[in-house]
Amino acid sequence: MSSEEYRPHEYLPTIDAILSVADLEKITVKKIRNALQELFGVNLNPHKQNVNEIIMERYYSLLDQRKNEQRSLKERKAEIEAQDAIMAARLSKTPYNSPLTRSSAKNKTTTSKVKKPKKVSDKPPRTNNPFNKVMGLSSELADVVQATQKSRPQVVKILWEYIKGRDLQNPSDKRIIICDEKLQRLFKKKTVGAFEMNKILSKHIFPLEDGKEDPEAIKKSYSGKSVKPPSKVKSDERINDEDDEDDEEEEDDDDDDEEEDDNLADVVKAEDVDSSSEESEA
Repeated sequence: MSSEEYRPHEYLPTIDAILSVADLEKITVKKIRNALQELFGVNLNPHKQNVNEIIMERYYSLLDQRKNEQRSLKERKAEIEAQDAIMAARLSKTPYNSPLTRSSAKNKTTTSKVKKPKKVSDKPPRTNNPFNKVMGLSSELADVVQATQKSRPQVVKILWEYIKGRDLQNPSDKRIIICDEKLQRLFKKKTVGAFEMNKILSKHIFPLEDGKEDPEAIKKSYSGKSVKPPSKVKSDERINDEDDEDDEEEEDDDDDDEEEDDNLADVVKAEDVDSSSEESEA
């Protein structure tokens, strides 16, 4: 083992990379520290406590980031479904082939002013609107819209053109769609409501790959082996891959190693229990 200078700030990107792809139910502080020693060729035993604190700090930071991303995703999904519902309501009352876009689905106020013709701009249309982002489509949905990639507004518009072109709306209630063979494969039922239809569509529309770095490549960089993606495992199936060298460590370090072999998820749960007990005693 080399004795290069201890530079904790240089280890942060590697720690973040390991935590981002690791199964938090199995990864331990000790495993991450050993990986750092191998990658940077430095003996971290003299700085064990400090490295452990850094690893736990990055772990909590990752948890907070994931919670914020999940909250943002839920809010965005709710907004998209609300816009789709408005558009569906308008489309169900609009004759076939009438022009309609998501923006026109919003309430408009009429004025007596004569609108000036818009200037033709040479600039390309803005594509950074999340509603207009091209998404991947399931095989069932692709069979209806005749495309494997479309934005959500395009999917809704083409779907309603398909419905109106085949006169599939219930004459007594235009909000009810009578499914033909293709729509039955898509919605798994013979009839479907216009608002329910938008919720079901969410299961058939998914983001395309955006070229982010492959998590498998990060795994190989610190493990040296090809590791399968994390999967759910029972607690009694967790792997204990202690190195033979650990048996030769001094007795004083044995207690510390036992604590470091606890997976990070269980460490957080234990801390939550301790804090709850202290509050109840107070």
